[in-house]
Amino acid sequence: MSGYRSDAAYWGQEKIVISMDIGTTQSGVSFLHLTNGAKPVVNMVTEWPGQVYAAGLGKIPTLVAYFNGRMHACGEEAVEAFEDDKSTVAHYFKLHLHPDHMRQSLRRPIPPLPVGVTLEQAYCDIMSYMFRHTQAFFESRPGYLNTTTWHRLRRSMEIILTTPNGWDLREQSFLRKVAVNAGLVDQQNADTRVTFVTEAEASIHFALHHGAVKNWLRKGVMFAVVDAGGSTVDSTLYVCKSSRGPVHLEEVCSSKCVQAGGIFVDEQAGIMLKRKFQNSRFNIPAYHAVMIREFERKTKRLFEADKQSNIIQFGGPVDNDPSVGVRRGRVSLSAAEVASCFAAPMKDIMDSVRSLIESRKVEFLVLVGGFGESPYLRQQLKLVFGKGDRSIVVAEEPS
Repeated sequence: MSGYRSDAAYWGQEKIVISMDIGTTQSGVSFLHLTNGAKPVVNMVTEWPGQVYAAGLGKIPTLVAYFNGRMHACGEEAVEAFEDDKSTVAHYFKLHLHPDHMRQSLRRPIPPLPVGVTLEQAYCDIMSYMFRHTQAFFESRPGYLNTTTWHRLRRSMEIILTTPNGWDLREQSFLRKVAVNAGLVDQQNADTRVTFVTEAEASIHFALHHGAVKNWLRKGVMFAVVDAGGSTVDSTLYVCKSSRGPVHLEEVCSSKCVQAGGIFVDEQAGIMLKRKFQNSRFNIPAYHAVMIREFERKTKRLFEADKQSNIIQFGGPVDNDPSVGVRRGRVSLSAAEVASCFAAPMKDIMDSVRSLIESRKVEFLVLVGGFGESPYLRQQLKLVFGKGDRSIVVAEEPS
């Protein structure tokens, strides 16, 4: 929630609070420097090694590359290693930490970790990497955000880690141990300095700030928040008890968590593209990897139901094959082909939301999360649930 400014001043001991979101496909960090009498401001770390785009990107790929069992690249700098040889890069490793009931609902096998690398090591390496570069970003800020402040408050920092709704004490204990091993906190005070927030709870705070919620939130309103991420889609139902002064919300029932995030669209795209090119000269791993990367980065994020031409650039001017629609290294996918990649995850999401809100007077459905930025997902939610007196609300800024 970069750029959030509280209307109320903070009164208490000076401290730094760091929030880490280690997602299935992307990860990010936000932090607060709380000082007595000042209004808190949330800052997002927007400068990471290896970023080839303009400054300001707040997320990095959740990738950790290894050589002989030791990390040699992380985040954006691990992308090349991932494209060269996925077996040497820890990816989608968050799925390994899912409790049994969540892993059993997966439609896909979980990618194995690199040889000789444990789940704890992968988490420890990315957590220490993110913490190290958070410090560099903090110390580079003008004014009071400097080296002296960081080191003075280093031993009292509070760490907040986000977790899916379906995670519980086992997963929290694992992450707290990782935070100790990664050097974020000491063993003796880890219980008090490392806390957790569910992705559903984090989402409602994001929606309250970015979703124009204040325009319609009033006492008695019941609304659902759908947090669509990389692997999980969490849906939670709230009723507003008070909108004056501090907003008071109450969960109506247990939240829903379904394995239907963006990675499952990518998986279906891989199957579709392999089938499409199975009898062509482009049916080789190198081409396939580029196609999937471009689908994930562009096609999936831009696709809308009425978009008939969806171009994937995967080769050069000499790559042509009219029989499969390839011209100058480009293939155009039809709306039906792209929509087929969304079909299974869409069904699971719609079924999950339906089971949450059916027979209840839900006036608003608030969509957040990385996958929630998909125009097609927004269209489908509006088509299925945006009828009658119910409105679909989308966060105003990328989450």
